[in-house]
Amino acid sequence: MIKNEHMINDFLSSEIRKANETRGLWYYELVKSAGQYGLDEEKFARSAIRKLGNLYRGLYPDTDSVPEFMGAFLNDHNIKQFHMELKSLTDEEAVVHFHYCPMCGAWTKLTKDEKEIATICDCAMDVDRGVFDLYEHIGFKLEKAIGCGDDVCELHFYKK
Repeated sequence: MIKNEHMINDFLSSEIRKANETRGLWYYELVKSAGQYGLDEEKFARSAIRKLGNLYRGLYPDTDSVPEFMGAFLNDHNIKQFHMELKSLTDEEAVVHFHYCPMCGAWTKLTKDEKEIATICDCAMDVDRGVFDLYEHIGFKLEKAIGCGDDVCELHFYKK
């Protein structure tokens, strides 16, 4: 069962949450439309989402340092938006927990099919995978996901 409750309700966080819910709706429709038109999700939706991640790469610093990257990633807006918690940080790796996902919040309003939500969630994570396609010395792995029924999204950043 998917558990996904937001706890921070200040004006700015609510507005950013709405924007990310809209992004979640786009991902949902992109994946669903690929199937409706007989397109392979892997070749269509995932590819498009991953290319978006390549574009997002410009939002983060050019660095080989995990701590420096985390300094940019763990900004106030992201922390509030996703209820982020830095679980560990060394020169070699970082683990971050998201206790809320606005995109998953949008998906659970559209469908109760948890397998479908898990698929959309994994496709949406291709945006993050796309960011790290362009980092030569920092890697990314999704260890857990709210959209897959986990209590948190656990993101693991590591030195390649």
